[in-house]
Amino acid sequence: MAMRRAILNLRTLPLSFSSAALHSTLRRLAEISFALLVILIPFRLRLVILPRPAPPVYRDYTDFLLFAADGFAVLTIFCWLAWVILRPTPTSLGPWFISLPLLGVTFLGLVSAVASVDPALSLYHGVRLILLGMLYVYVLNRVRGLGVIVLPVALQVFFQSLTAVAQSLNQRSLGWQALGELRLDPAWQGVSVVSVEGARWLRAYGLSDHPNILGGCLAFGLLVLVQTLFDEKSWRAMPLTGALILGSEALFLTFSRSAWLALGAGWALLLWLRQGQERREALEKSAVLLLTSALVILPLVIHYAPGLSQRIPLGQAGAANPQEVQSIGERQLLNRSANQLFAENALSGVGLGAVPAALRERFPQFPVDYQPPHLVLLAVAAETGLFGATFYAFLLLFPWLALWLNRRRLRHTPELAAASGLLLAASLV
Repeated sequence: MAMRRAILNLRTLPLSFSSAALHSTLRRLAEISFALLVILIPFRLRLVILPRPAPPVYRDYTDFLLFAADGFAVLTIFCWLAWVILRPTPTSLGPWFISLPLLGVTFLGLVSAVASVDPALSLYHGVRLILLGMLYVYVLNRVRGLGVIVLPVALQVFFQSLTAVAQSLNQRSLGWQALGELRLDPAWQGVSVVSVEGARWLRAYGLSDHPNILGGCLAFGLLVLVQTLFDEKSWRAMPLTGALILGSEALFLTFSRSAWLALGAGWALLLWLRQGQERREALEKSAVLLLTSALVILPLVIHYAPGLSQRIPLGQAGAANPQEVQSIGERQLLNRSANQLFAENALSGVGLGAVPAALRERFPQFPVDYQPPHLVLLAVAAETGLFGATFYAFLLLFPWLALWLNRRRLRHTPELAAASGLLLAASLV
């Protein structure tokens, strides 16, 4: 009998090895895919799955697109699900005060397709929300600490910043359209610039769709690097510091005020969450990092001082800049128009992702480009109705409420500090 069992074990040994190897390969593929996803988040590089032109609405609002980051998100989720099926493990869905509002927003986004002005577009965006929800569950279960994302974030910041700084120095695109770079010239209408006394200075785009998108991603990435550098004592501190300094320079060149504010507020919260001796060490390192970054950025501040005064208007400076006045006026008009859409479709909304199309239908003569309002909560309300906006408001509020209610029991880990700083930055952006 013992000999027979030994023979049976030998026969099943290759299968066991094969299963273990496949399991390990799937896990590793999911990790690599997720790292590439993080690197590619700001990239505009994409595939147009289905062109759906609806002029004068900007085509990206109506076309079905598959971004490079989307492809790696799908691959990450596929490999992870296969890994779980091959060797079932307990899977966390996260705290209810985050998962439930996320589920509510996603469900109501899908339901909004029924009454949407563009049902197919709303279903497309609903599928994207499902994909992001599954990615959220992957992060909950597989991303165990900052160490998993630090290298991808540093590479993201480095590549985007290098491109952004080069664009600003040359005041034009670099010819990297194969990587998704937009064709940029400050003399062209529609290109984002800072205008001072008739001169048009190109804002840094990097390889993203807009300077504000690049600025937001850089702010988030820099917060991850800052938190890591507070505790980093190995050789990695030097390249991470280099990425931080270059990223700070690129962030300045985006002239994105919301991104500047997000980084400042998030950094301040990181420092506040440190305790005792840790806070003192973090303050000392922050002072060194800020001083070093300031020395690098100072020549740019001096060169762009007139443009900077227009982006941060003091006294009558803002009123003297027609571009800033026009920008604020456009935002107010978009907010009022989106609010009217919400008032007329309070229960159902106009459909997930369909605000630009709904504005074109409701206001055939419109003095500005058709686009969503800049206030995200208002955009959610207009698209998914009152209940969708309620779930989204819960999603913004509940994490802070949970942190406050559990403040005495929380362990102030680097992960908690980073998550809190990023949450504050994302809320401001």
